[in-house]
Amino acid sequence: MLRRLYDWVMRLADHRQAGWVLAAVSFTESSFFPIPPDAMLIPMVLADRKKAWRYAAICTLASVLGAFLG
Repeated sequence: MLRRLYDWVMRLADHRQAGWVLAAVSFTESSFFPIPPDAMLIPMVLADRKKAWRYAAICTLASVLGAFLG
């Protein structure tokens, strides 16, 4: 089961709306999702290093919101 979730998250890292998906994964991970957003964050940063801080900020803010609401 975890392998399928991991593969799904890796496919989402290639999506054109990956920033929004990263926020959703980070939000749900801090509440109940068993896969950390790092599985998606690392390939996104390696693909476009100029957006690394932007992706880190999205991940952090969504994680804090998820923890607050979770």
